Amino acid sequence: MERKMEMPQRRRRWYFWGIAAIHLAAIAIFVRGFLLTRTELPNYSHCSDVSQSPCHFFSSSLTNASSSHPNHDPHHHRCWTKPVVDRLVIIVLDALRFDFVAPSTFFQEKKPWMDRLTVLQKLASSEGSSAKIFKAIADPPTTSLQRLKGLTTGGLPTFIDVGNSFGAPAIVEDNFVQQLAQNGKRVVMMGDDTWVQLFPHHFNKSFPYPSFNVKDLDTVDNGCIDHLFPSLYEGNWDVLIAHFLGVDHAGHIFGVDSTSMIEKLEQYNIILERVIKLLESQSGPGGIHENTYLLVMGDHGQTLNGDHGGGSAEEVETSMFAMSFKKLPYSLPLFMDTSACKLDLVGIFPLHEFILYGASKYLRSPTLT
Repeated sequence: MERKMEMPQRRRRWYFWGIAAIHLAAIAIFVRGFLLTRTELPNYSHCSDVSQSPCHFFSSSLTNASSSHPNHDPHHHRCWTKPVVDRLVIIVLDALRFDFVAPSTFFQEKKPWMDRLTVLQKLASSEGSSAKIFKAIADPPTTSLQRLKGLTTGGLPTFIDVGNSFGAPAIVEDNFVQQLAQNGKRVVMMGDDTWVQLFPHHFNKSFPYPSFNVKDLDTVDNGCIDHLFPSLYEGNWDVLIAHFLGVDHAGHIFGVDSTSMIEKLEQYNIILERVIKLLESQSGPGGIHENTYLLVMGDHGQTLNGDHGGGSAEEVETSMFAMSFKKLPYSLPLFMDTSACKLDLVGIFPLHEFILYGASKYLRSPTLT
């Protein structure tokens, strides 16, 4: 009898350990397969990388031509190629859905939250204006921390990074903020404090505000307003970043189809109109914004309930508005004509760094004609 009782007990133990082993194996496969880990590369770009560009001869020819100019400074050495713009203003509107920006005529049915950012729509539709509206697709997870890491490093975020959202470690891999600071660019930041968590020592001036009180729709936005407009009159910066959070918080608490959301969008429309008028007023010859570039962009979208983090169309579709305040000539100078060099751009790169440093840093596999 005792032997007969021992056999079922042994079988139960083997059954238990067998099930446990299967569960552990399944968890290991899930973690390694679904929750992908990010490998941070230790490599950093340097100015000597320009010489490896297939179109480096364009900048070399330009440098040789300018050296014969009577005002040429022989002691001046440019590390990267010539910047396309002198100053860059980046306004991030957190959780900016594409239908917040695009005209309602793009959609089958007009919703109450559409056509609220009319200043962007009017500029983009004006004849002769440099302003354009683009649809941007964010890679999930669509949380602000992961999107900022993706935008600044050009890499892909992973779901396992979501655990860092409440205490983001500083970015140590190559990124455009690091490159700006390394190359002597003065960066000013205001708004969402996630930026100073990711880049604690990179800003010349920073005005961070706490971002996790989703019931507070105004503190971060008011802080941005308080510092944004005075900073636009100053000449002691090269890149200005203002990250507004009101739309994101309004979505979390009240949803997209709410009075609070519409009020926030209308407030943003007034702010953007003031920003654009100020930049235009200072964009004349010799003005501090003569060659300034404005980017108004979202980091991700949101569902009608105000949720984001996943990969649905509402969450990944956001928008980007771009406008140059430089008065372009009727025809481009000869040195800007690169039609003789077909370029294969690397798939993903930080747009802001491309604008500031030119294309040569990201070019590969040329086919010269």
